[in-house]
Amino acid sequence: MKRHSIQTYRRIIQIGVAVTFIILPLLNQLGFTFIWGNFLNIHIGPLNLTDPLAVLQITLKNQYFPPRLLMSTGIILIIAMCFGTIFCSWICPFGLLSELAHGLAKRILPDTFKKLNFQNSGFKIKIYILASGLLFLFLFCTTPVINQLSMPSWYSQIFQYLFIQKHISFAVLFVAAILFAEFISRNRLWCRYICPQSFLLVIAKLLNPFHLKVVYRKEKCISNKNNNPCQKACSLGLDPKTLNNLLETECNNCGDCVVACKKLGNALNFQFRHFL
Repeated sequence: MKRHSIQTYRRIIQIGVAVTFIILPLLNQLGFTFIWGNFLNIHIGPLNLTDPLAVLQITLKNQYFPPRLLMSTGIILIIAMCFGTIFCSWICPFGLLSELAHGLAKRILPDTFKKLNFQNSGFKIKIYILASGLLFLFLFCTTPVINQLSMPSWYSQIFQYLFIQKHISFAVLFVAAILFAEFISRNRLWCRYICPQSFLLVIAKLLNPFHLKVVYRKEKCISNKNNNPCQKACSLGLDPKTLNNLLETECNNCGDCVVACKKLGNALNFQFRHFL
């Protein structure tokens, strides 16, 4: 019996989450209330999960941390501390759309169409965006503002607006424009360089030196510069062979490089190990 790869399970989860948030508003209207909300705040039975970035803004603006939010945001951060930014690669519906746009570009754009090159450190840009957003929050706003850059939230709210309020949100055009830019550039621009939601998840995983990460064993690797399937498999453009403290802030543990490496010495594996 053929064993399914990590990619298969990841796609099942991604598609399942994406479909769930399409039909959830319809189910809520029919009286199903065990799960309701969106990616900023979702209720699953007695469990309430709140976006850590929203909680951070509320805490800094009001100089007070509401105790009721401790568990709702703490669960998300604990998961990130243990398993890294798997939300981005296994759950986020925009991440799924971004990967599909990137894969489509690789298939249909001509080889003569050159991929735009960007600097390696997207995390630095996210720091600038977060700092700018917090400054704007303190100067002009009373409620969280950086979450307006939350693609998973926009995704879920599109269907809430459509099925509950009966109108099409402008977010459809915004999401489509970002995906088109990523398609043309052959880069996952939003996830790699802009998304503020991932910032606190990255910080959380770096606080735990034993978090799950991709580990490279050079002695088992039989690839070369001309045949580097693990790097080609990474939609974020990372080279798993050179993951270090800087690039570790970019990796979202999707596992595509691990699957690609299986055919060439099995030099890459997921492992809970000390941050190198």
